Amino acid sequence: MSRKQKAAAVPSRLEALLGSGDHRAAAREAGAILADGAATPEQRARARAALGSLTPEPLAVAFGLAGVAVAVALSVWVALGGAR
Repeated sequence: MSRKQKAAAVPSRLEALLGSGDHRAAAREAGAILADGAATPEQRARARAALGSLTPEPLAVAFGLAGVAVAVALSVWVALGGAR
């Protein structure tokens, strides 16, 4: 396999992992690409983009945490007999 073919195979593997929904393996692969000193700037850019696509939206995380806090508060309130 030539260098050009090998260079093209790395991002396509990363895209295949993302496409199949294997986000953990895709994150590992992107990290390996970024740690590889022989990776081309294009490969590094694709790896950074892949890692960026795996990062959750901050607003979604905030709403999720708020929902958990409300559920815990209601559970404690009911457990302590707040609805008498």
